[in-house]
Amino acid sequence: MKLEKLTPQQEEKMFEVRDFWKNYIFSCQNNIDKVKAKEGINFIYKLAKLKDPSVLFVASPLGCQYAANLLKANVRVNVGANVWDNVGANVRANVWDNVWDNVWDNELKYESFAAYGSISDYGWVSFYDFFTQVGVLNHDGFNKFKDLLLSGIYDMIQLEGVCIVCELPKVIKRNAQGRLHSASGSAIKWSDGYEIFYWNGVSVPEKWIMKPNEITRDEILKEDNAEKRRCLREIIGAKEYYDIITDGEGMNLIDEDLDNQGFPMKLYQTKSNDSLINKKVMVLEVTCPSTNRVYNIYPPNQSSKNVWEAKASTFNNESLQFRHGDVGLKNIETNFVTPIMET
Repeated sequence: MKLEKLTPQQEEKMFEVRDFWKNYIFSCQNNIDKVKAKEGINFIYKLAKLKDPSVLFVASPLGCQYAANLLKANVRVNVGANVWDNVGANVRANVWDNVWDNVWDNELKYESFAAYGSISDYGWVSFYDFFTQVGVLNHDGFNKFKDLLLSGIYDMIQLEGVCIVCELPKVIKRNAQGRLHSASGSAIKWSDGYEIFYWNGVSVPEKWIMKPNEITRDEILKEDNAEKRRCLREIIGAKEYYDIITDGEGMNLIDEDLDNQGFPMKLYQTKSNDSLINKKVMVLEVTCPSTNRVYNIYPPNQSSKNVWEAKASTFNNESLQFRHGDVGLKNIETNFVTPIMET
Protein backbone atom coordinates (compact mmCIF):
# COMPACT_ATOMS: atom_id res chain seq x y z
CA MET A 1 0.00 0.00 0.00
CA LYS A 2 1.33 3.40 -1.01
CA LEU A 3 0.41 6.38 1.15
CA GLU A 4 0.96 9.92 -0.15
CA LYS A 5 -1.39 11.93 2.06
CA LEU A 6 -3.07 11.29 5.40
CA THR A 7 -6.83 11.36 5.66
CA PRO A 8 -8.44 13.17 8.62
CA GLN A 9 -9.08 9.77 10.18
CA GLN A 10 -5.43 8.76 9.75
CA GLU A 11 -4.25 12.01 11.29
CA GLU A 12 -6.48 11.27 14.27
CA LYS A 13 -5.06 7.75 14.43
CA MET A 14 -1.53 9.19 14.47
CA PHE A 15 -2.20 11.06 17.71
CA GLU A 16 -4.07 8.08 19.11
CA VAL A 17 -1.03 5.82 18.59
CA ARG A 18 1.32 8.44 20.05
CA ASP A 19 -0.80 8.80 23.18
CA PHE A 20 -1.14 5.05 23.56
CA TRP A 21 2.62 4.54 23.84
CA LYS A 22 3.07 7.52 26.12
CA ASN A 23 0.29 6.40 28.41
CA TYR A 24 1.48 2.79 28.42
CA ILE A 25 4.55 3.58 30.52
CA PHE A 26 3.00 6.37 32.58
CA SER A 27 0.10 4.13 33.58
CA CYS A 28 2.59 2.26 35.82
CA GLN A 29 0.97 -1.10 35.16
CA ASN A 30 3.95 -3.09 36.38
CA ASN A 31 2.64 -6.62 35.94
CA ILE A 32 4.63 -8.49 33.30
CA ASP A 33 2.94 -11.00 31.02
CA LYS A 34 5.70 -13.57 31.45
CA VAL A 35 4.50 -15.87 28.69
CA LYS A 36 4.39 -13.06 26.13
CA ALA A 37 7.73 -11.70 27.36
CA LYS A 38 9.46 -15.07 27.01
CA GLU A 39 8.08 -15.52 23.49
CA GLY A 40 9.45 -12.12 22.48
CA ILE A 41 12.82 -12.72 24.14
CA ASN A 42 13.19 -16.08 22.42
CA PHE A 43 12.40 -14.34 19.12
CA ILE A 44 15.15 -11.71 19.44
CA TYR A 45 17.65 -14.34 20.65
CA LYS A 46 16.88 -16.39 17.53
CA LEU A 47 17.58 -13.30 15.40
CA ALA A 48 21.03 -13.22 17.03
CA LYS A 49 21.40 -16.95 16.30
CA LEU A 50 21.42 -17.78 20.01
CA LYS A 51 19.56 -20.47 21.93
CA ASP A 52 16.48 -19.65 23.96
CA PRO A 53 17.70 -18.22 27.27
CA SER A 54 16.53 -18.81 30.79
CA VAL A 55 14.53 -15.72 31.75
CA LEU A 56 14.83 -14.21 35.20
CA PHE A 57 12.24 -11.61 36.20
CA VAL A 58 13.14 -8.93 38.74
CA ALA A 59 11.45 -5.73 39.87
CA SER A 60 13.83 -2.91 38.92
CA PRO A 61 16.91 -1.90 36.88
CA LEU A 62 18.97 -2.18 40.06
CA GLY A 63 17.57 -5.67 40.54
CA CYS A 64 18.82 -6.48 37.03
CA GLN A 65 22.32 -5.36 37.98
CA TYR A 66 22.34 -7.37 41.20
CA ALA A 67 21.06 -10.44 39.41
CA ALA A 68 23.76 -10.14 36.74
CA ASN A 69 26.42 -9.76 39.43
CA LEU A 70 25.06 -12.74 41.32
CA LEU A 71 25.15 -14.90 38.22
CA LYS A 72 28.72 -13.88 37.49
CA ALA A 73 29.82 -14.43 41.07
CA ASN A 74 30.03 -18.15 40.34
CA VAL A 75 26.46 -18.73 41.46
CA ARG A 76 25.43 -21.93 39.76
CA VAL A 77 21.69 -22.21 39.96
CA ASN A 78 21.07 -24.64 37.14
CA VAL A 79 17.43 -24.00 36.54
CA GLY A 80 15.69 -23.26 33.30
CA ALA A 81 13.14 -20.55 32.80
CA ASN A 82 10.19 -22.76 33.64
CA VAL A 83 11.89 -24.42 36.60
CA TRP A 84 12.82 -21.08 38.16
CA ASP A 85 9.23 -19.87 37.95
CA ASN A 86 7.82 -23.08 39.37
CA VAL A 87 10.09 -23.64 42.36
CA GLY A 88 8.73 -22.45 45.65
CA ALA A 89 9.16 -18.84 46.71
CA ASN A 90 11.08 -19.97 49.79
CA VAL A 91 13.62 -21.80 47.61
CA ARG A 92 14.18 -18.72 45.43
CA ALA A 93 14.47 -16.57 48.52
CA ASN A 94 17.14 -18.85 49.99
CA VAL A 95 19.16 -18.63 46.78
CA TRP A 96 19.12 -14.85 46.95
CA ASP A 97 19.85 -14.70 50.68
CA ASN A 98 22.87 -16.99 50.40
CA VAL A 99 24.66 -14.79 47.88
CA TRP A 100 23.17 -11.31 48.37
CA ASP A 101 25.64 -10.26 51.09
CA ASN A 102 28.59 -11.26 48.94
CA VAL A 103 27.49 -8.90 46.18
CA TRP A 104 26.41 -6.16 48.56
CA ASP A 105 29.79 -6.14 50.31
CA ASN A 106 31.70 -5.93 47.04
CA GLU A 107 31.63 -3.31 44.33
CA LEU A 108 28.59 -3.65 42.09
CA LYS A 109 29.84 -4.05 38.53
CA TYR A 110 27.68 -2.41 35.90
CA GLU A 111 26.32 -4.59 33.12
CA SER A 112 25.10 -2.91 29.95
CA PHE A 113 21.36 -2.99 29.38
CA ALA A 114 19.92 -4.28 26.13
CA ALA A 115 20.27 -2.32 22.90
CA TYR A 116 16.78 -3.50 21.95
CA GLY A 117 13.84 -4.50 24.09
CA SER A 118 13.21 -1.62 26.50
CA ILE A 119 11.31 1.65 26.88
CA SER A 120 13.99 3.32 24.74
CA ASP A 121 12.35 1.59 21.76
CA TYR A 122 8.97 3.23 22.25
CA GLY A 123 9.80 6.12 19.92
CA TRP A 124 10.60 4.21 16.75
CA VAL A 125 8.14 1.41 17.52
CA SER A 126 5.26 3.88 17.88
CA PHE A 127 6.25 5.38 14.50
CA TYR A 128 5.99 2.06 12.68
CA ASP A 129 3.01 1.01 14.77
CA PHE A 130 1.06 3.89 13.23
CA PHE A 131 1.82 2.70 9.69
CA THR A 132 0.93 -0.82 10.74
CA GLN A 133 -2.43 0.30 12.09
CA VAL A 134 -3.30 2.28 8.94
CA GLY A 135 -2.44 -0.71 6.74
CA VAL A 136 0.82 0.44 5.14
CA LEU A 137 2.94 -2.17 6.93
CA ASN A 138 2.41 -5.70 8.19
CA HIS A 139 5.82 -7.05 9.16
CA ASP A 140 5.79 -10.26 11.19
CA GLY A 141 9.11 -9.52 12.91
CA PHE A 142 8.03 -6.04 13.88
CA ASN A 143 4.73 -7.33 15.23
CA LYS A 144 6.55 -9.84 17.44
CA PHE A 145 8.90 -7.18 18.73
CA LYS A 146 5.98 -4.86 19.51
CA ASP A 147 4.32 -7.67 21.46
CA LEU A 148 7.53 -8.04 23.47
CA LEU A 149 7.38 -4.39 24.53
CA LEU A 150 3.69 -4.68 25.32
CA SER A 151 4.37 -7.60 27.66
CA GLY A 152 5.15 -5.02 30.35
CA ILE A 153 8.96 -4.96 30.36
CA TYR A 154 10.94 -1.86 31.29
CA ASP A 155 14.46 -3.02 30.47
CA MET A 156 16.61 -6.12 30.36
CA ILE A 157 20.18 -7.37 30.50
CA GLN A 158 20.76 -9.91 27.76
CA LEU A 159 23.46 -12.49 28.46
CA GLU A 160 24.17 -15.66 26.56
CA GLY A 161 21.94 -18.26 28.11
CA VAL A 162 20.23 -15.87 30.54
CA CYS A 163 18.03 -12.82 30.07
CA ILE A 164 17.26 -10.66 33.12
CA VAL A 165 14.08 -8.62 32.80
CA CYS A 166 12.60 -5.88 34.98
CA GLU A 167 9.10 -4.54 35.13
CA LEU A 168 7.77 -1.03 34.65
CA PRO A 169 7.91 1.41 37.59
CA LYS A 170 4.98 1.59 39.96
CA VAL A 171 5.28 5.37 40.42
CA ILE A 172 6.22 8.08 37.90
CA LYS A 173 5.84 11.76 38.76
CA ARG A 174 6.23 14.68 36.35
CA ASN A 175 5.90 18.44 36.28
CA ALA A 176 3.51 20.47 34.14
CA GLN A 177 5.92 20.30 31.20
CA GLY A 178 6.02 16.49 31.38
CA ARG A 179 9.55 16.33 32.80
CA LEU A 180 10.37 13.89 35.60
CA HIS A 181 10.02 15.82 38.84
CA SER A 182 9.10 15.57 42.49
CA ALA A 183 9.81 18.13 45.18
CA SER A 184 8.88 15.78 48.03
CA GLY A 185 10.16 12.33 47.08
CA SER A 186 11.34 10.14 44.25
CA ALA A 187 10.13 10.79 40.72
CA ILE A 188 10.41 7.12 39.70
CA LYS A 189 9.95 4.15 42.00
CA TRP A 190 9.86 0.41 41.42
CA SER A 191 8.04 -2.21 43.48
CA ASP A 192 11.25 -3.41 45.18
CA GLY A 193 11.90 0.07 46.60
CA TYR A 194 14.51 1.23 44.09
CA GLU A 195 13.89 4.88 43.27
CA ILE A 196 15.40 7.78 41.33
CA PHE A 197 15.08 11.47 42.17
CA TYR A 198 14.55 14.23 39.62
CA TRP A 199 14.18 17.98 39.75
CA ASN A 200 12.46 19.35 36.63
CA GLY A 201 13.94 16.71 34.39
CA VAL A 202 17.42 16.55 35.94
CA SER A 203 18.56 13.54 37.97
CA VAL A 204 19.71 14.69 41.41
CA PRO A 205 20.92 13.00 44.61
CA GLU A 206 18.26 11.77 47.02
CA LYS A 207 19.58 14.05 49.78
CA TRP A 208 18.85 17.17 47.75
CA ILE A 209 15.15 16.32 47.76
CA MET A 210 14.71 14.54 51.08
CA LYS A 211 17.19 16.42 53.31
CA PRO A 212 17.99 19.77 51.63
CA ASN A 213 18.64 21.40 55.03
CA GLU A 214 21.61 19.06 55.56
CA ILE A 215 23.48 19.97 52.36
CA THR A 216 27.02 21.11 53.09
CA ARG A 217 29.40 23.52 51.44
CA ASP A 218 31.79 20.75 50.41
CA GLU A 219 28.97 18.85 48.71
CA ILE A 220 28.07 21.90 46.65
CA LEU A 221 31.65 22.72 45.64
CA LYS A 222 32.38 19.10 44.69
CA GLU A 223 29.45 19.09 42.26
CA ASP A 224 30.98 20.08 38.91
CA ASN A 225 27.78 19.76 36.86
CA ALA A 226 26.40 23.27 36.23
CA GLU A 227 22.89 21.99 35.52
CA LYS A 228 22.75 20.14 38.82
CA ARG A 229 24.09 23.16 40.69
CA ARG A 230 21.35 25.24 39.11
CA CYS A 231 18.77 22.73 40.36
CA LEU A 232 20.24 22.84 43.85
CA ARG A 233 20.03 26.64 43.83
CA GLU A 234 16.32 26.31 42.94
CA ILE A 235 15.73 23.67 45.61
CA ILE A 236 17.26 25.51 48.57
CA GLY A 237 16.92 29.09 47.28
CA ALA A 238 19.59 31.51 46.09
CA LYS A 239 20.24 33.12 49.48
CA GLU A 240 20.66 29.80 51.27
CA TYR A 241 22.84 28.54 48.43
CA TYR A 242 25.25 31.45 48.72
CA ASP A 243 25.14 31.36 52.51
CA ILE A 244 26.21 27.72 52.48
CA ILE A 245 29.12 28.10 50.08
CA THR A 246 30.39 31.16 51.98
CA ASP A 247 29.80 29.80 55.49
CA GLY A 248 27.09 32.39 56.07
CA GLU A 249 29.10 35.44 54.98
CA GLY A 250 27.35 35.95 51.67
CA MET A 251 29.19 37.30 48.63
CA ASN A 252 30.31 40.62 47.22
CA LEU A 253 29.09 41.73 43.81
CA ILE A 254 32.23 42.43 41.74
CA ASP A 255 30.66 43.36 38.41
CA GLU A 256 27.43 43.12 36.46
CA ASP A 257 26.37 43.75 32.88
CA LEU A 258 23.98 42.56 30.18
CA ASP A 259 25.11 39.94 27.70
CA ASN A 260 24.72 40.34 23.95
CA GLN A 261 21.13 39.19 24.12
CA GLY A 262 20.07 41.40 27.00
CA PHE A 263 20.30 38.88 29.83
CA PRO A 264 21.93 39.94 33.13
CA MET A 265 25.34 38.64 34.13
CA LYS A 266 26.73 39.01 37.64
CA LEU A 267 30.17 38.21 39.00
CA TYR A 268 30.32 37.46 42.73
CA GLN A 269 33.25 36.81 45.03
CA THR A 270 33.39 35.37 48.52
CA LYS A 271 34.28 37.82 51.29
CA SER A 272 37.04 35.64 52.71
CA ASN A 273 39.47 33.02 51.45
CA ASP A 274 38.34 29.48 50.82
CA SER A 275 40.06 27.29 53.41
CA LEU A 276 40.82 24.60 50.81
CA ILE A 277 42.57 26.78 48.22
CA ASN A 278 43.42 29.80 50.41
CA LYS A 279 41.81 32.14 47.88
CA LYS A 280 38.54 33.93 47.45
CA VAL A 281 36.12 32.13 45.14
CA MET A 282 34.38 33.76 42.19
CA VAL A 283 30.96 32.68 40.92
CA LEU A 284 29.49 33.86 37.63
CA GLU A 285 25.71 34.09 37.38
CA VAL A 286 24.36 33.89 33.84
CA THR A 287 21.06 33.16 32.10
CA CYS A 288 20.57 30.57 29.36
CA PRO A 289 18.88 32.43 26.46
CA SER A 290 17.16 29.25 25.27
CA THR A 291 15.48 28.30 28.55
CA ASN A 292 15.74 31.46 30.71
CA ARG A 293 17.29 29.30 33.42
CA VAL A 294 19.77 30.99 35.74
CA TYR A 295 23.11 29.23 36.23
CA ASN A 296 25.87 29.80 38.77
CA ILE A 297 29.15 28.60 37.31
CA TYR A 298 32.75 28.51 38.45
CA PRO A 299 34.78 30.54 35.89
CA PRO A 300 38.26 29.07 35.24
CA ASN A 301 39.73 32.58 35.44
CA GLN A 302 39.37 33.19 39.16
CA SER A 303 41.15 36.56 38.79
CA SER A 304 38.56 38.05 36.44
CA LYS A 305 37.97 41.77 36.76
CA ASN A 306 34.55 41.74 35.13
CA VAL A 307 31.80 39.45 33.87
CA TRP A 308 33.22 39.42 30.34
CA GLU A 309 36.59 38.08 31.41
CA ALA A 310 34.94 35.48 33.60
CA LYS A 311 32.59 34.39 30.85
CA ALA A 312 35.33 34.27 28.20
CA SER A 313 37.31 31.92 30.41
CA THR A 314 34.46 29.39 30.26
CA PHE A 315 35.25 28.87 26.58
CA ASN A 316 39.06 29.08 26.81
CA ASN A 317 39.19 32.79 25.95
CA GLU A 318 38.71 31.96 22.28
CA SER A 319 37.63 34.69 19.85
CA LEU A 320 34.34 33.13 18.86
CA GLN A 321 31.69 34.41 16.50
CA PHE A 322 28.96 32.10 17.71
CA ARG A 323 28.80 29.89 20.79
CA HIS A 324 26.32 27.08 21.34
CA GLY A 325 26.83 25.59 24.77
CA ASP A 326 30.40 24.29 24.82
CA VAL A 327 30.75 24.36 21.02
CA GLY A 328 32.18 27.52 19.46
CA LEU A 329 32.30 28.65 15.82
CA LYS A 330 35.20 30.83 14.78
CA ASN A 331 35.55 33.40 12.03
CA ILE A 332 39.22 33.06 11.12
CA GLU A 333 39.29 36.47 9.44
CA THR A 334 38.01 38.46 12.41
CA ASN A 335 38.72 38.54 16.13
CA PHE A 336 35.74 38.93 18.42
CA VAL A 337 36.02 40.20 21.96
CA THR A 338 32.76 38.41 22.77
CA PRO A 339 30.56 36.09 20.72
CA ILE A 340 27.92 37.77 18.56
CA MET A 341 25.40 35.18 19.61
CA GLU A 342 25.16 32.57 22.37
CA THR A 343 22.59 29.84 22.87
